[in-house]
Amino acid sequence: MESLQRVLEWSPLIRPSVFSQILETEFIPKWLDVLHVWLIQPNVSFGEVAQWYSFWKDSFPEEVRNMEGVERGFTRGLDLMNTAIALGSDAPTKLAKPDFRAEMASPPGSPKAGRAKTTPTARPSARTQEITFRSIVEEFVASNNLLFIPAGKVHELSRIPLYRVSPTADGKGGLLIYILDDAVWASAEGVGGPSDEYRAISLDEMIVRASQ
Repeated sequence: MESLQRVLEWSPLIRPSVFSQILETEFIPKWLDVLHVWLIQPNVSFGEVAQWYSFWKDSFPEEVRNMEGVERGFTRGLDLMNTAIALGSDAPTKLAKPDFRAEMASPPGSPKAGRAKTTPTARPSARTQEITFRSIVEEFVASNNLLFIPAGKVHELSRIPLYRVSPTADGKGGLLIYILDDAVWASAEGVGGPSDEYRAISLDEMIVRASQ
């Protein structure tokens, strides 16, 4: 982390395309390798994987996260997690190891090196990412003995469905959230409501607030 933080301090001084290339070459491939090793372990906890994923993504300033190559790297990680979930118990033997450097070097539309033939080469849609991350959030909620319940409402500003994370199923208390851009969003304080202003929060904060 210390080495990474020292590199990130240079981000305002280096042209974004160059800085992104540094991370695409030196950080993202190693990060994906570690993620792959974790996902092929028997009985992997996707809740723990989600925490790890969120920790690393939050470690980057927003302007760095939004660089095309960096964003593509985190999306590739989400794609890898999605594939592992789909493979289920077959993931330890069938989840292909990513080769991010080769994928970045491939011309648009060409087959991506190092990816399983059964894995789609197109970048997953925003809707696919939302569904994938939602399943990870649901498992993380369940692992903390809470319920993940559709609230039957939408957030008025974003028009995205709201969910209630709660210790009980009676529709009271807990925390209202919605999921967007592989992040959990909740009101700044309190349970939240359809018209409140929401912000991105960590999975740990979600659990703490929902348990109160």
